[in-house]
Amino acid sequence: MRRFTPETEYLLDLARAWGEGVSGTVPPPSALNRERFLRLLSSQPAMQTLVPRLDPAAVPDADRTRLDQAVEVSRRRTTLLLLELERALPALAEIGCRPIVLKGASLALTVYPRPEDRWFIDLDLLVPLEQLDGAIDVLTRLGYHGGANHQNRLYYDKYHFHRILISTQGICIEVHWNLTMPRSIYSYDLGTLWQSAVEIPLGGACFLAPSAIDQVLHGVLQSIPAGFGDLRRVLDLHLLERTMSDEDRDVLWARAQLANLSTGLWLQYRLRELILNAPIPTMIEQGCRPSPGLVHIFDQLDLVSACLSQRMVGVEGFTRLIHWLCVPPPMRGREIRRFVVPSEELFLAAQLDLGRKLSVWDRVRLVSRHWLISARLLTRLARAAV
Repeated sequence: MRRFTPETEYLLDLARAWGEGVSGTVPPPSALNRERFLRLLSSQPAMQTLVPRLDPAAVPDADRTRLDQAVEVSRRRTTLLLLELERALPALAEIGCRPIVLKGASLALTVYPRPEDRWFIDLDLLVPLEQLDGAIDVLTRLGYHGGANHQNRLYYDKYHFHRILISTQGICIEVHWNLTMPRSIYSYDLGTLWQSAVEIPLGGACFLAPSAIDQVLHGVLQSIPAGFGDLRRVLDLHLLERTMSDEDRDVLWARAQLANLSTGLWLQYRLRELILNAPIPTMIEQGCRPSPGLVHIFDQLDLVSACLSQRMVGVEGFTRLIHWLCVPPPMRGREIRRFVVPSEELFLAAQLDLGRKLSVWDRVRLVSRHWLISARLLTRLARAAV
């Protein structure tokens, strides 16, 4: 592993202390630049999870109050979102809709000792496709609105797997009917997801949460397009792994293979090993480890640094390269073609980013930029393979 800056090294120490259950705070290295470390810590979505291990000497005195306030605001936001979940679920139950609560809210309530230690910014609900319109009608009556123009609605209905609703208070709910894009190289066994969902108490009622296996697989699905640049996913996996048996792990890697997620699953566990010093379970290592050449490329790309310092996630095309490496080798050509060949999906997604309809010149520039990015990525890949 490469040598990190003192600031990144201290963040790594905090994560390892959290993973090992160390009580108390972790002393900072003598060479720590406190201002730079504060910027690094503040950029981390996992900040509120790690702050309890933070030594007061690691943050400038003038900024300590501001950091405490930022953490408190984040924790209160988590509490507010969970309270909103308690409001929405009974209203949906009245029409016979019992969604599965996905991602942050579900993780906060199932594997984190204190829900407020898991940062998330919205609520994600999975509903059967036949109940989608009814669920949206209920949420609309609760004060949510879509605010989508024709292009947005066309993209989300035709090429996506959820709709975004915003409340008058600014709370976001994503209503999912699937977990993967219609043309995605990755797949997901929704039938098994529904059958293995578990009942979790929430207030005076219960909600459905994915099993630990499904939480892990869904985390991998989220990590791949993010270039494995979110430390929260590593921490989530560490907690989920503690709840699984060897039988669960056998099911996990077998389902990952069927979904084309085996390389991504191995990579998530590999990051956990490098960051938290937690060994990869034997069945995951044997069932999902990619070829030696691909392991070498991942090492050269230094994903640990990308996850901790978020340095590489800002590099244009980096997340696209990680996606290409995670798909099975026979399918990589297809994924590269999807990126460089113009399509309605490509243009609609670009219009969402720009907030306006693309002109002819915009389309030419977009396609040209994708060609240039692809050339750069393939060059980078060739260098990493050496």
